[in-house]
Amino acid sequence: MTASASSSVQELREVVRRYRVCWEVWPESIWMQNHSRQIGYQLELYGTHEAGVEHVSPGCPACQRLYAALRVVAEWILPKERRPSTYEIGAFDQALRYSPARRNRPDVTVRIRILHREDFESPVDACEVRCLTEMQERLRELGAQERQWVSEHKR
Repeated sequence: MTASASSSVQELREVVRRYRVCWEVWPESIWMQNHSRQIGYQLELYGTHEAGVEHVSPGCPACQRLYAALRVVAEWILPKERRPSTYEIGAFDQALRYSPARRNRPDVTVRIRILHREDFESPVDACEVRCLTEMQERLRELGAQERQWVSEHKR
């Protein structure tokens, strides 16, 4: 699956459900003149292997498929028009992460950095906030859940 027009919302919702996609937002900061300055955001998408995957190890074929699926979701949520902000999707790092927030499940992560297109060191502004908000709304539209996956029967 690619992020082309052929990726329907329904197909993406199925990907989100299959891999139990969650997200968290972190500040993107730099150190300058003896203080930390927030210059953007890092939106992290987390997915775990689908049911039935027995052998899970960093960089395994199942991890690669999971990363590719998360990347399609990441590309779909990005704003399409050119704005004063820019977005960087991180490369596959062949790592599994275990967070207590997601009950220590083995997660593959895709990171999206939301930054200024110019004047990189400027503080966060309304454009970056707007872009982050829109991306979160699109994730919710697909059924992705903030921080941790809550099964349908527990909602």
